[in-house]
Amino acid sequence: MLAAGLVLAVLTSGSPLDPRAPGEHSVVYRVDTVISASQERVYGLITDFPGYASWNPWVVRAAGGTSPGDEVKVDVILGSRTMAAKHIVLNGVPGQRFCWKDAGWNSWFVYGQRCRTLTTQPDGTVLVSNELLIDGILSGGTDHFVGKAMRDGMQAENAALKRAAES
Repeated sequence: MLAAGLVLAVLTSGSPLDPRAPGEHSVVYRVDTVISASQERVYGLITDFPGYASWNPWVVRAAGGTSPGDEVKVDVILGSRTMAAKHIVLNGVPGQRFCWKDAGWNSWFVYGQRCRTLTTQPDGTVLVSNELLIDGILSGGTDHFVGKAMRDGMQAENAALKRAAES
């Protein structure tokens, strides 16, 4: 009976690679940008990690795979510092939604997840929603210490993505 209960709990809890929904301790940042380019072009830029160095002012280097469970190592600029970070690719919708979660030492204390969702609008433009979820009891501290740098980075990334995709 206990084994059946454990199997049921695993089957109903979802995959550890499913993006997390916000909870009571979550802080969520979101930047929306409309881009005049095809959804395929925008998604291609987001998933072309070697190309980040040519257009992305926030994540200035990225390397890794794009399939769920793959590791992605990045150099990210937070304020005046460049930091190395490690992420795990989460389940998404190819061509429409690309997500990863933090997998470095900081993930022991606070959960971080970033999803970029692409929606083609009736006029043919693409709405890019760049959402960063910080979760856990230390999410407020994270927001206090690096929240502005993360929000600024997301804004800069979306603006640069727009320039790159529309060029």
